[in-house]
Amino acid sequence: MAQNSNFKSPKRLDALEGGAAGQSSGSVAGGKARGGSLDGVDFERRSFLGKAVVGVGAVVAASTLYPVVNYIIPPPEKEVKDKDEIVVGKASEVPADSGKIYQFNKDKVIVVNNGGTLTAVSAVCTHLGCLVQWKSDEKNIYCACHGARYTDNGQIISGPQPLPLAPYSVRVDGDDLIISKA
Repeated sequence: MAQNSNFKSPKRLDALEGGAAGQSSGSVAGGKARGGSLDGVDFERRSFLGKAVVGVGAVVAASTLYPVVNYIIPPPEKEVKDKDEIVVGKASEVPADSGKIYQFNKDKVIVVNNGGTLTAVSAVCTHLGCLVQWKSDEKNIYCACHGARYTDNGQIISGPQPLPLAPYSVRVDGDDLIISKA
C-alpha cells in the first residue's frame, strides 16, 4: 500500500493499514518491541528540511550582514598623539629657490628654500583649503584655486584669503630636515 503522508506514530500506522485488531500498539513490523525513548520524537522529513533551510538561511544572512554592519559602523579611530617635532626628509630634497610639501602630523607643510633661507608654513590656503605651491620666478607662495599669493613666510600679498598661512619652524640637523610647531 502506497503512503501519501508521513509516519508519526504506531497509532497512525494502524489507521493507515486498516487498523488490524491483532496488532498491539507499540510494536513494529519484524516483531521487535518499540523502545519508549522515541516517544514524542517528530519523524517528519519536512520539519527536518525546514529547520535545515532556516539554519542555512541564518548563516547566509549573518555572513552577508556582518560586512555591511562593519561598513556602516566603522571601528573607533586610534588616538595618535601629535608630535612636536618630526624629521620629514633630507635638506637636499629642497634645493635653492624651490619649495616642497611635507606631511607634518595631520597637516601639510610647505618648506621653501628662498636663496638658502629655509622657511616653513602651512600648505593649505586659508581661503578654501586648496594646496599652495612655490613660484620660484615670482618668489612667492601661490594658490591656484583663486589666485591667492603669500610671502615665503606666509603673510598675505593679494587675493581673497582671510588669514595668513600658519607658521612652522624648520631646521637642518646634519642632512635631516626637521619641522616643528612654531
